[in-house]
Amino acid sequence: MRTSTTLTVAAALATIASQAGATTFVAMTERALARAADAIVVGTVRYIESVAAPDGAINTLVTVEVEQEAKGHVGRVVVLKQPGGSVGGRRLWLAGSPDFTVNDRELLFLSAYRDGTARTTAFGMGQFHLSTDPLTGVTHAERTLDGLVVGAHSARRRIPLASLLRTIRRAVADPSASAAAPLVTVPPESTDPGLERESVDAFTLMSGARGRWFEADSGQAVMYRVDPAGDNALGPDTTFAAVDGALAAWTNVSGASIRLQRGSAAAPAPLRCDGVSQLVFNDPFHEIPDPVGCTGVLALGGFCTTSETDVVNGTTFYRITEGNITFNNGFGACSFWNQSNVAEVTTHELGHTIGIGHSSENDKEPDPVLKDATMYYRAHFDGRGASVHADDIAAVRFIYPGAPDDPATSDQDGDGVPDAQDNCPGMANSTQIDSDGDGEGDLCDPCPLLAGATACAPILVSRLTATLGTHSRLVWRGSITLPDGTPTTAARALLVNAGGVVVDTAMGKALSAGRLPSRLRYRSDQALITLHRARGGTYQARVVVRHPHLSMAGAPVMSASLEVGATAFTSSLSCTEMHRGRRMRCRG
Repeated sequence: MRTSTTLTVAAALATIASQAGATTFVAMTERALARAADAIVVGTVRYIESVAAPDGAINTLVTVEVEQEAKGHVGRVVVLKQPGGSVGGRRLWLAGSPDFTVNDRELLFLSAYRDGTARTTAFGMGQFHLSTDPLTGVTHAERTLDGLVVGAHSARRRIPLASLLRTIRRAVADPSASAAAPLVTVPPESTDPGLERESVDAFTLMSGARGRWFEADSGQAVMYRVDPAGDNALGPDTTFAAVDGALAAWTNVSGASIRLQRGSAAAPAPLRCDGVSQLVFNDPFHEIPDPVGCTGVLALGGFCTTSETDVVNGTTFYRITEGNITFNNGFGACSFWNQSNVAEVTTHELGHTIGIGHSSENDKEPDPVLKDATMYYRAHFDGRGASVHADDIAAVRFIYPGAPDDPATSDQDGDGVPDAQDNCPGMANSTQIDSDGDGEGDLCDPCPLLAGATACAPILVSRLTATLGTHSRLVWRGSITLPDGTPTTAARALLVNAGGVVVDTAMGKALSAGRLPSRLRYRSDQALITLHRARGGTYQARVVVRHPHLSMAGAPVMSASLEVGATAFTSSLSCTEMHRGRRMRCRG
């Protein structure tokens, strides 16, 4: 759980997270970025300043000295106008934007805003920091996204600069690529004497943005207005159902004082600090680049703060004065655009507008509670819709403390087991399966096969599919690392979900012995494990189970563990029912 620096309440010590943003990205390739951009440059940041306009707009101007143009023409210097910043104690925090530091070298994909000024394409997706290895001399381009990510295994992307430039050249040379729009390389705000301005050495939109609504302390509700037309594809009724569910998810957390409500209808307004909190659909002011083949920026948002502060639970917070989220247009025909997923995204983004950051931005997160949180950096799209989970609940209780629950009667996960007796109080597990007997239920345990272990070795790229019904069959795939010398005489597969044990079997002896062979097989009457050696000591694991005891009861989370010799591997999976409940698909 993160608020402006990661909070781990269970450890009774709050560490404050560095970012809290409200933007959703749908994974976009570098080729798509290159085709969408109006210019692509390599350059060095030389100057940064934020400017504030009388209408509440706050922008940050970033002066870049250009050394190479890979697409378009901007000349030797280009000044970007990025939305958000801080001037005179007023702040407009917009997540998903890039971060800039004076003297940093960057590769930037640039697009024309509606006034012709230059900004990074798809916000944070259009910026790559450049660094050169002093030993090899190889320059790499690296990007890390701080928003909610849909359809990507990681928020971090690192690639050799030479490879990225080759991809750009091929994309730009494609005759079907759209024509580039001209860019205003020096925005008028750079020289307007009537604007309030403030010079900064580094521009990170959400850095230090520890914000909270002070209204919660006096019992006042925070009101969000919504365009009465709703989303063009979903329609107003479905849109309002998704929004109302998301508002209620945070409001209904017992032991927290924050109350969120949908206010009276209001015409949409741009993203600026005008004193009105809004959820805007269909991007009426063209503040977000249009999607490219169901990829790009799905939603953009953040909050405004003043310089007024308060201390809660030992943490200093700025006063949030409004929260805004704008959804893009053009995603209505995409497979993931439905009420449940829009409700999940809205819940996640509203969490940011009340000051909560990501539970984790680690794509290999070993803690299943952090991975299961709606505030995890990666979208689940597992049918959870408008709901908050254990770490989300801990976060909102920390920032907005209310009357504490009685642990003897409270049941935050609704599984029928009071929190005081529940071995996994934040995730529904009425069966209370605890395979290693350490008092921590398998769904919450980062290493269910080893008592007392704080973490198992990770299972990378863990995926599971299952056919449900009379002839049920389950296939689970993942990647593990087995160093030479690891005993391989036996293996065990353990799958547990809220309905209980799906499969738990000790397998027979390996077909080969000695140094790790290229292929290992373990068989029982119910399951077959195959380990196939790949590069660098990595093994591709495949587990096939016939007639598993499979149920989607309770939370759609599965604990997946594999033990080879004395080495245990674990992954937490989010599962979704498909084809009217006849199939299940899970991902780690």
